[in-house]
Amino acid sequence: MIDNTLKKSILNKILKSKTFYNAEKYSDLLTYLVKSTIANKIPKEYTLAIDVFNRGNDFNPSEDTLVRYYMLQLRRKISAYYEDEGKNEKIRLVIPKGHYEVKFINYSKEIFREKIKNPYLGLFPVIFVLLIIIAYLITKLPSEGEFNKNVITSSFANNLYSDFTNSDNPKIISLGDDFIYYTDFSEFRTTPIRKMYRNSLINSEEEFEKFKSDDLERESFKKLPFSFFNQAAVGPLPYLVKVLHDYDVNYLIKSASALNLNDIKTNDIIFLGSFWTLGILDHVIKDLGISYNIIGDEVLSIIEERDKDSTITYERTGVPAFDHIDYCTFIKIPGPNNNTIYLVASFYATGSVGAIKYLTQEKTLNELKFRLEQEFENIPDHFLIVFKSSGFNRDVSSTELIQVKQINPEIITW
Repeated sequence: MIDNTLKKSILNKILKSKTFYNAEKYSDLLTYLVKSTIANKIPKEYTLAIDVFNRGNDFNPSEDTLVRYYMLQLRRKISAYYEDEGKNEKIRLVIPKGHYEVKFINYSKEIFREKIKNPYLGLFPVIFVLLIIIAYLITKLPSEGEFNKNVITSSFANNLYSDFTNSDNPKIISLGDDFIYYTDFSEFRTTPIRKMYRNSLINSEEEFEKFKSDDLERESFKKLPFSFFNQAAVGPLPYLVKVLHDYDVNYLIKSASALNLNDIKTNDIIFLGSFWTLGILDHVIKDLGISYNIIGDEVLSIIEERDKDSTITYERTGVPAFDHIDYCTFIKIPGPNNNTIYLVASFYATGSVGAIKYLTQEKTLNELKFRLEQEFENIPDHFLIVFKSSGFNRDVSSTELIQVKQINPEIITW
């Protein structure tokens, strides 16, 4: 248990560091956050704008990103402090992304060093997840004698997936992979080390090259030659594979970063993953009036009507390791060459898993059919559906259908 006296001592030590020297506004912000945490009063963005940055009562967080900008820079300053002056600190202060509560954690320097020295240690969680998927497929997929009774029987379900399951086009399940880059160096000129990085602002080759060009010291950085799939991509895969097995569909699995324009022109595609791993498909959701923010508050925004200033905003809350809420979009659009593309994108695994489970069960599929029939005279060929999933420690506890919208395919450019 870390008592309040120690928390204040850690704060004071950070404030006196060279990293925070002459950084009055960041010091004020960090002090405010720590004191609020100690008092069990977690502030909102609006409160911070007024109390720390002296904004007026008319402050609108959807228009003014001041607080989110300072929070981003504050987290970077804290990271810089622990990389330099505070590198030997065993009790550390952290502010989880998307939250204003300060956490104090026990930090194992030995474990951290082992991760740095072994460049392949990060692969273990991925391999473990893939092994679980293989085990699931072996133990849970129906035997030949059980095949028919496991098929989803509703005509609506057949119609929902028919453009994918019944077409003659080749199929791809595209898994969103994080953009990882690395640099090689030697510690004390003896031990070669590969240090890997994940920067949420870098999600493409173009952004990576821009990042490198901003600083000559980054010239040695290289893109990792193999993929890291996060849980938002692999988590829903077993449920989707089960359905495609029921329909006897053959498909190729391909990382989103390896997807190219020819794939999009010639294949029916189902994308699974986080918003920032859409890769070449990212422009589609922009065409649809959808945007997402992953720096500071994690927010999904959807323009309701293009000819009106009406936007619906959903904010992801909580920490995935504890109680939290995630959002997922399920989008069906036409491809450029009489093919069909489905996009299942969320912030974390809770959203994508919750959505795919919802879309592969008879009861919830009937709920979706009823909702679509209420909203539209006929079930649209192309649509956007938004799901809200609640979970704990990355397990989905409930999923709710919260928005449906018809898509005009003419607004999509290829």
